Amino acid sequence: MKLMLDLMIMSGVDDGLQLHYRTDNSDGQWETEANRWLISIGRREDSDLCLRNDSFVSRLHAYLRWEQERWWLQDLKSTNGTFVEAGDEDARVTGTIPIEPGEMFRVGHTWMRIQNESTLT
Repeated sequence: MKLMLDLMIMSGVDDGLQLHYRTDNSDGQWETEANRWLISIGRREDSDLCLRNDSFVSRLHAYLRWEQERWWLQDLKSTNGTFVEAGDEDARVTGTIPIEPGEMFRVGHTWMRIQNESTLT
């Protein structure tokens, strides 16, 4: 199976930037046998999604992971946290939570959302 992910940056210096990831382009870490895809988010240059302009993002801050036919958001014990929208307040992510396309989440001070994902043939 091959997957595609479109991720939209919703705030900060890169506001409006849409990023495209594909498992067949070696974006992220794709484990064929486990049917799992891992996208790293952080300030490090070798992060799949490098947020170098957000000083509130840790070097290795969070993972977006495709597993069990859905997306998961995992905070990696970052200093400034990972959050999801929850009504009037933002809810801090502890550990790993499921996340749906269109749901806003924040890494450091940068808001983003999964635009869509699809299976390629």
